[in-house]
Amino acid sequence: MARKPTPSLRRYTSLPVVIDMLMNERITLVSPSAWVDANDRKAMAVYQEHLGHGFVGAVCLTEAPETFHHWQVFAGGSAGVCVHFDKARFCAMFEGRPNCLIGPVDYVRIADIATIDASDIHRLPFMKRAGFRDEAEFRAIAVGGDEDDVIHIPLDRAAVSRITFSPTIPPVLVDTARRLLHQLPGWEKLRIVQSRLTDSVSWQRALEKYPARHAGGTGRAEKKSG
Repeated sequence: MARKPTPSLRRYTSLPVVIDMLMNERITLVSPSAWVDANDRKAMAVYQEHLGHGFVGAVCLTEAPETFHHWQVFAGGSAGVCVHFDKARFCAMFEGRPNCLIGPVDYVRIADIATIDASDIHRLPFMKRAGFRDEAEFRAIAVGGDEDDVIHIPLDRAAVSRITFSPTIPPVLVDTARRLLHQLPGWEKLRIVQSRLTDSVSWQRALEKYPARHAGGTGRAEKKSG
């Protein structure tokens, strides 16, 4: 079943990648050879070999709301960052380029992969096992020659809506990184925040009020009769 389209995309990555993106105003597509999922690597390798491309690069995003899974798997450690893109503007950077494809990933059950419609070879880089469905991945790929080890796509500044730092990074380090990014020419007004996923004031305040609401406003737990 096709998932509902969203107006935005998130790219969970690292601070060095974000610095390169903003400073050089480019999206960098890299080889999938280091991806953890061997099934995904195989799909890309088969696609590259079948069409005779010297290089296939990719950048992976998600249409899903913020989840702890995304932070831990794709932006873990002390430099985790999420880049928020306007989806229409992001896609426009790739559309019309003869060496690029972009679109949502299709999640397929292992029982179906051997018989699924294979008439479109370009579907191959956009298929993953159904167990990854919750990632709601959206992917862009580009092909190049044997001399390529990455492929750069010019960045539309207006496509970047904000930057969010991982909730596990000490706030003092986020403040330093924010000042650094705001010093980059053209990015002085970029919205840069830190995720509150694991430390939400509003959530914790609601928890504090929970017992009183449970006990009808008395603040006391109900006692069981002996």
